[in-house]
Amino acid sequence: MNFRIFLALIGAFVGLAALSAPASAATVAHTTTSLNVRSGPGAHYARIATLPAGQRVELYHCEDSWCSIRAAGIHGWASASYLERSHVVRPVIVQPQIVIRPPHYRPHRPHWSHKPHRPRPPKPPRPHKPQCKIAPGFPCK
Repeated sequence: MNFRIFLALIGAFVGLAALSAPASAATVAHTTTSLNVRSGPGAHYARIATLPAGQRVELYHCEDSWCSIRAAGIHGWASASYLERSHVVRPVIVQPQIVIRPPHYRPHRPHWSHKPHRPRPPKPPRPHKPQCKIAPGFPCK
């Protein structure tokens, strides 16, 4: 019985989360001219503020030709005729991976990438120089 209540609660939370997600989504737009922000969706509502041309606003929803907006800390309604929707293009940020290794570091290679061991040919013998016991710079006799 407790398990069924638990599943019902989880289902209710998931349903509420699914319903509230689209409501919080906002579209980005810009004003095309100086724009009056009003307290309701119509010209007969009180003017709250005036936004300058080019101001970035967030559109929440639109009714007829009026949209609910938020800009510069102001929440109200504006005429959709003076708003231009824009797509948000975020720049690609490339962060190089900086790796600091000690000077003697050698990368590990898997065992199958090693070449088979081949014996080196013997080194040719060096010519014999007589050993002198005299101080350096003096010729041997």
